[in-house]
Formats: sequence, structure tokens, C-alpha cells
Amino acid sequence: MMMDYPFDKKREKTIEAGTKLLLAPGISQVYYGDESGRSLDIEGAQGDATLRSFMNWEDIQNNPKTKEVLVHFQKLGKFRSNHPAIGAGKHTQITASPYVFSRTFTKDYFKDNVIVGLDLNAGKKEISVGTIFKDGDAVLDAYSNTKSVVKNGKVSFDTPFTILLVEKE
Repeated sequence: MMMDYPFDKKREKTIEAGTKLLLAPGISQVYYGDESGRSLDIEGAQGDATLRSFMNWEDIQNNPKTKEVLVHFQKLGKFRSNHPAIGAGKHTQITASPYVFSRTFTKDYFKDNVIVGLDLNAGKKEISVGTIFKDGDAVLDAYSNTKSVVKNGKVSFDTPFTILLVEKE
């Protein structure tokens, strides 16, 4: 079934859309305004003309929800940019619920390994790192900028977020 509209045309799931877009394997493109939940419901505009409406600069400056969406896109975008494994790596599911996966990328002498946890509980959380990191490795959750150390094949974080972007420190 071919859709003739964006995933989140009504901008009701901008955090989810950003997560799916920026953590997807392959190439990812953020279109002008995706990162701020810019409205796609433009009076008189049809088709892709809605994608060329004015940017919501005032909303970015004054609306806390819009700022939250923008920060989310920025964190994921930076993580993706810093880790080729996100777009080009081998995907391995570690656990199904909560959804935790690794992406690994190796080319010549370059190696990049990351772990992503989604739909986690806010507050204290512990996830398995599989074979990606070893006991004693210092790691960082790039989403919350919180550090941890791998112990018994797991890492623990206490953050208000439901997402982890784990990289070796």
C-alpha cells in the first residue's frame, strides 16, 4: 500500500517519528521542519507544497514542547553523525521488550559499536550489552550524558528518559 502523505502528517508523534527516522539503518533525511514539528496542515497547499511552508521559528523560541522535540532530534542526529554503525552497521536485537539492539560497523581498522534502548522506564534502568562491551568498560549514554560501567554484562543508568544511546567512553 503506497501512502501519499508523511508518516506523521498531523505532527502528533514527532518524538516517535524522529526516533524511527534517525535510528533507522540506511540513509536518513530530516526534511525542513521535521525537527521542530512544523505544521504540515497548510491552508490552500496541496501535495508536497505543504513541505515548503514557513518555518515555525516563533514556536521554537516560545513553545516548550517544540523545544523538547528539537532537542530530541539534535541528540539523535548528533549520535547518528558520530556513529556510522547507526546507518551502516549490522543490526542485532538484544532484547525484544524493552527493545534493545546493537549496531556494529567495521571497515579496515575502524570499528564502531553502539547499543540503543527504546521504550525503557524513566528513572532507574538496566540493560544487557550482549557482547558489544566487556565488563569494566566505561560507557556513556549520549542521550542523557550519563556515565556507567559494564558489570556482569549489563549497564545501569538513572535518567528521566525512556531512551538510551550507549557508546564506549
